[in-house]
Amino acid sequence: MSRTVIYLHLLVMLVLSICAKRSAAFVAKPSTSQSLSKSPTALSGWFTEMVSSFSTATESSSASKYYTIGLTGSGGLVGTALRDELSKRGSIKGKPVRVIRLVRGIEAEEKDLSATEETDLTLKWNPNGKNPNEIVNSAAVASMDAIIHLSGENVATGLGPLGFLGIRPWTDAKKKEILDSRVVTTKALSEVLAISTTPKSFLSASGVGVYGDQFVGEGVEAADESTDISSTRGFLAEISRKWEAATSAAADNNKVRVVNMRLGVQMSIKGGALAKLYPIFFLGGGGNVGSGQQYFPFISARDNVRAIVHALETPSLKGPVNFCSPEVCTNAEFTKAFGKVLNRPTILPFPSFAVNTLFGEMGNEMLLGGTRAMPTKLLQSGFQFEHASIKDALQSAVDEYI
Repeated sequence: MSRTVIYLHLLVMLVLSICAKRSAAFVAKPSTSQSLSKSPTALSGWFTEMVSSFSTATESSSASKYYTIGLTGSGGLVGTALRDELSKRGSIKGKPVRVIRLVRGIEAEEKDLSATEETDLTLKWNPNGKNPNEIVNSAAVASMDAIIHLSGENVATGLGPLGFLGIRPWTDAKKKEILDSRVVTTKALSEVLAISTTPKSFLSASGVGVYGDQFVGEGVEAADESTDISSTRGFLAEISRKWEAATSAAADNNKVRVVNMRLGVQMSIKGGALAKLYPIFFLGGGGNVGSGQQYFPFISARDNVRAIVHALETPSLKGPVNFCSPEVCTNAEFTKAFGKVLNRPTILPFPSFAVNTLFGEMGNEMLLGGTRAMPTKLLQSGFQFEHASIKDALQSAVDEYI
């Protein structure tokens, strides 16, 4: 009996991290997994993109020799993986990449970027500034070709000194912090870009949770970017709608291309869900959560950041874009695949009543609920996944520490 209690306790602590990446942003040797071959749809998207690249005005906004990216959330799971991918790529649109890590401060910092050859810089910004120049220094913004906005409050933890335990975390105060950390910051950057007179890309995080949490059981049709999200259910769906709406000022400027990145669960043992589940499964304590039939919208860490760079390089991509694998997966299939990758048993379930009791609304929506989404726009634009199956994505996470 004591052994079961110990495993249950571990599961309570570690399964929480599913939430952190389930809402997507609500945040070794290369894998040898084979890439998907180009389908007729992918080929069509590739041809369309080739035409678009010739017919669309260049998005390189500055005369600088660099392709400059302003990046929030650079220290988070997605942000660090993205920086790794950008360093491997070296260049975008024929220019060396320069990353300006935007970190929050009490006022917008003035910095002469033309006076340095550094390609990895930090710049303080203030989302509570009263005008665009008080939010981000206008000279710095003018030098940027793109802004990628990834920051946001962790949805899986509560407030206070014991908040990391995540026990029934969604108090009214916590919900407000989750909302404000996304909507206020996104609106501020959107207002900055709304007055841009040069072409820019604004890639702003959102989550596949925007489609709701009702994707449980067989026969549930997958959602894609054309799905109506106006009345999807759940707190995360509501947050995501407001999050995406906060980009409207930038979207109204025809010089700015906005991509609402509906991020799935990034598979990485460096952080997020998988990092905390890894030791449980490694010790043989893994198992299904609830029924196990809830859909799990995953993406490998490498595919996720490859897709973000692809979005930077693909002018035809705009509006909502799903960043998740085209091969659907349930919680039970994830559990089985992770057990196989680690060569461990997965026989200790985490029952629904325990999830509801310990985590309340958050557990019911994020652990017992599910989302089944398809990356239609990515596929149509010619993007090819390196780790389309859950097994390949998990193997990639084990093999490559990003």
